[in-house]
Amino acid sequence: MKSREDYGDGADQWFAALEEPLASLAAELRTLIQKAAPTASECIKWGVPVYEQSGPVCSLRKAKKYIALQFHLSGTQLNDPDGLLEGSGKNMRHVKIHVSKEVKKRQFTSWIKQAAKANQQRD
Repeated sequence: MKSREDYGDGADQWFAALEEPLASLAAELRTLIQKAAPTASECIKWGVPVYEQSGPVCSLRKAKKYIALQFHLSGTQLNDPDGLLEGSGKNMRHVKIHVSKEVKKRQFTSWIKQAAKANQQRD
């Protein structure tokens, strides 16, 4: 299988290619991730921005009407009292965000920090 040409690139181009209203929503989530995991790196993998800190913490994926905040290796371990996370994979979970008012800053920040901490414990 051929590697994607953008694999490992910075994510600025991905964000710049988005149209409103998803562009603003993705930018808001990007800022939230960067604040919650300030030492995480950001690059394109699998065509989406992936945030890594001792392994993948989370990523953002664009769909037609929403941005998905995805959690990789620790998705099933995250504390989700409101049942917001979706998915049935072995580890990965995601939440779909259609508009800014659906951004649960406190909950999403908690998940990002939990995922980063889980990676550090795997080291």
